[in-house]
Amino acid sequence: MLGARLGRQLIGNDVWWMHGLLIGRNAWRVAGLILLMVSPSLGEPPLQSRLVIVENAILKTIETTTVPAEATGVLVSVAVAEGSVVQQGAELAKIRDDIVRLQVDRARLQRESALRKQKNDINLQLALKSAAVSENELKRAENANRVVSNTYPQNEIDRLRLVLDRARLEIERAKHERELQDIEVEVVENEHRQAQDLLARHRIVAPNSGMIVQLEKKAGEWVEPGTKIVQIVRIDRLRIEGFVGAADATDDLAGATAKAEIAAGTKNVPSTGKVVFVSPDSNPVNGLVRVFIEIENPQGKLRPGLKVNAVIMVPIE
Repeated sequence: MLGARLGRQLIGNDVWWMHGLLIGRNAWRVAGLILLMVSPSLGEPPLQSRLVIVENAILKTIETTTVPAEATGVLVSVAVAEGSVVQQGAELAKIRDDIVRLQVDRARLQRESALRKQKNDINLQLALKSAAVSENELKRAENANRVVSNTYPQNEIDRLRLVLDRARLEIERAKHERELQDIEVEVVENEHRQAQDLLARHRIVAPNSGMIVQLEKKAGEWVEPGTKIVQIVRIDRLRIEGFVGAADATDDLAGATAKAEIAAGTKNVPSTGKVVFVSPDSNPVNGLVRVFIEIENPQGKLRPGLKVNAVIMVPIE
């Protein structure tokens, strides 16, 4: 075991006080990492910090995503291979969508037809004009009877009133038809969106950026919703998983900055990260607590599985 704890370290202008224990075959490498962290020759010295060594640290992936099919059909194409690096939204595969495209075209035409009907207000305008004419005819007849009694017999007055009432009802019916047309537009627009969504689900796209590590299906195979197609591993950000002594797993450990040295082949790659997780559980056998440190890997040079030497710098207030 590497050895757990570097105690309190008081940092002055050029004086570094450090006590603790470094045990194991990686002791000198960790010691070198610590000296590199606190060397005044590198620029501004850090603030007073308590250094905590991370034991048995290893680099792992943060996010592995299995991408499923969302529609039923035959895979007509697979656009990626194992090892391909893809960006979020990139097309991974495609399911045959001939029939669905016809459904989209039909829904689009129905939508256009409903919109044209909605814009057509001829029936309402005709009903308004008919009502205006009927109302004028009734007024003329009633005025004539006021001047000369019985110019228009009562049955004619009743007929003119009926015509006006019918014209007013035609207005109400035209308005009701407009309301139904508005609803019809909403229905066909919803059907059009559903058809477009169904078409989109025939394209299998990357939900996030990463590397294709496994292909589950090939072109020509039948798939259904939920069928696994590809597996993507995020490589632009990785996680260091390791352990610290229970005495070092204080509340201020989470969020602290960590310096790491990753053994990548013949080179040791330095990196800086942040503690994102401190387990609430302590191992009863060895008294160690699991911690996660996330680091950036923008060029994808670091690979999961590499061993890591890491030290967490906890500010001393």
